[in-house]
Amino acid sequence: MDKFNGFTRATLDFLVDLGKNNNRAWMEANRERYREVLLDPFKALVTELGPFMEELDPFLETRPQVGKTISRISRDARRNRGKAPYRTNMWFTFKVPSPDWKDSPGFFFELFPDSYRYGMGFYFPSRETMRKLIFELEENTRVFMEKTAILREGHFLIMGEKYKRPRKKENVPGELLVWYQMKDFYISVERGMDELLFSGEFSNLLKSEFKALKPLYEYFWEIRMKKE
Repeated sequence: MDKFNGFTRATLDFLVDLGKNNNRAWMEANRERYREVLLDPFKALVTELGPFMEELDPFLETRPQVGKTISRISRDARRNRGKAPYRTNMWFTFKVPSPDWKDSPGFFFELFPDSYRYGMGFYFPSRETMRKLIFELEENTRVFMEKTAILREGHFLIMGEKYKRPRKKENVPGELLVWYQMKDFYISVERGMDELLFSGEFSNLLKSEFKALKPLYEYFWEIRMKKE
């Protein structure tokens, strides 16, 4: 496996071209291009990050394989009827492999034709997990404030689907009210294209940011595993 030296303009060009030619015939004709400019750089990046991520959590899945850490380029036709057959974005996740992985925190990076994002959170937290989160917020407010301080002091954003009607809550610090609005959530940094993405130093950025999120990742696991 080649060392990760950053993504290239060819990576983004492929995603743009796929968006314009989203059909099986075009994809089959460009399969080697897909591997060379998109899949292989993803594998190289996951390979480079793997040992570091295992230090953050030895239970994380880190194998640089599609279906393990790297997303599939093709959509599931059974679940996406009427949609184009291929995605024009790609991502990787570092998560603990389990049947309920959607309800467990993990780390991610996602690349689009004109932007990228990375962070940590839940793919689809259950209602039970969200109830536990709110219970923790209300019963251990000081600890919750301390653990989530990084979300108020830095560039990480709380993202996800919100309730259509804002839920009102009294006697809760204003900076914590956002948690009552979330149906689900993840923590993310959203960035436009920059030169760092095309540099081998990009892996160091992700290492630094994932390390900064480790205490919050562990706290979310602690909340997730509590009994109601």
